[in-house]
Amino acid sequence: MLPSDIQNKKVTILGSERSGMGAAKLLHQFGAQILVSEKDALKFTAEKRELLASMNAKFEFGYHSDDVLDADFVVVSPGIPENAEIMIKIREKGLPLYSEVEMASWFITEPIIAVTGSNGKTTTVNLIHHLLRECGIPSFLGGNVGQAISEVILERQAQEEITFAVFILEVSSFQLDHIDTFHPRVALILNLSPDHLDRYATVEDYYNSKLKIWKNSTSLDIIGYNADDPLLVIAQKPKATHYSFGLNASPDLLATVKNHQLGFLSNDVFESVIAENELPIPGAHNTSNALAAILAISPFIDDPAAIGSALKSFQPVPHRIEFVATVKGMRFYNDSKATNVASTAVAIQSFNAPEWVILGGKDKGGEFYTLAVDLAQRARKVLLVGQATDIIADQLAGTVAMESVETIERAIDYALENGESGDVVLLSPGCASYDQFDNYEHRGNFFKSTVLNRKEKFGE
Repeated sequence: MLPSDIQNKKVTILGSERSGMGAAKLLHQFGAQILVSEKDALKFTAEKRELLASMNAKFEFGYHSDDVLDADFVVVSPGIPENAEIMIKIREKGLPLYSEVEMASWFITEPIIAVTGSNGKTTTVNLIHHLLRECGIPSFLGGNVGQAISEVILERQAQEEITFAVFILEVSSFQLDHIDTFHPRVALILNLSPDHLDRYATVEDYYNSKLKIWKNSTSLDIIGYNADDPLLVIAQKPKATHYSFGLNASPDLLATVKNHQLGFLSNDVFESVIAENELPIPGAHNTSNALAAILAISPFIDDPAAIGSALKSFQPVPHRIEFVATVKGMRFYNDSKATNVASTAVAIQSFNAPEWVILGGKDKGGEFYTLAVDLAQRARKVLLVGQATDIIADQLAGTVAMESVETIERAIDYALENGESGDVVLLSPGCASYDQFDNYEHRGNFFKSTVLNRKEKFGE
């Protein structure tokens, strides 16, 4: 759909969180008649009411009425599951159903770099954003991280002095479920591992949602994938230019590591970008993220020295194995962004010191038993919090010492009471946050503030 087609279109927006409100602002600017429908009355704040009223938009909260169905198309927020009653009604009526990613892409005329995957998305898109800007190319970052894509587009439109820019979008499986014409210039899949099995019937359904990022790729586009991920190596790929990143040999390998140097590989000639030990974000997973970023910017930057210099100045992303403080000789790390088991495994493997691992939250069908070997080798004790406590305890029974402490605050205090100087206390939940917190940022910030409070009380 073209922006010029939006005028006077009747549009229903399901959900009033970040993407829903962003969509309302953007569509209003182009003359749409809007209804925002929010089932959770607690999420519908006075500020949102005032904003929608200022746009002469209709809104309802606490329920989804049949007014939702009086629309030319529907924009659905990623938090609304496919089996929700209102989603079933929309499909039965045959209304076009789009994610905010799809709708917002209609208004983007500049190149899009889109990144998906089970883990590493946020670090990778922030790396790409940083590299482009440090190398003199304006870029805008949004999607499943930071601002909604619609908000980013409005920000871009306000900066008329910029003649060219690149859009960098972190895209989740839920956002990809309802795309139609979404067409990135560069589309990356970082990795695939089981996740969101509370929303998908099978892991294959989840993987297929991720692969939709390549749905509209053509011979003029670049698709990138992880050569170290066997699922991506064998995945069917469209007729686009294929490049891979990683350590394993691959015919289309573009970004790799040789002799502890990250760089480009072209026609069997390796061009170094940065030494592995100069990366400001340690760990094998971050080496992979950096290689993905190097691949993503390859159509826009042809200066390895400039890329290497930019990489050295990158600042780690909050909530991803983020050092918080030392308290009573114990080092506390916030990995609240680890909302699935594979991400938690990476965090556990990142330390050589004895660990107190805080696991739990809202379960997403995680296979926690896969952590058993790492936990048995590295953890003093697992501290269980939230709704998933019994699920995790059952899966890890007999493999590692565990304690049910219910909350993150109690987990911190338990570790301080029972740990030793030199230990690591790691919040890496492997679960969603919605049982006790608004989102993973809220959870991570609570962890950090509580740790800093204990530092004031007990000292380093």
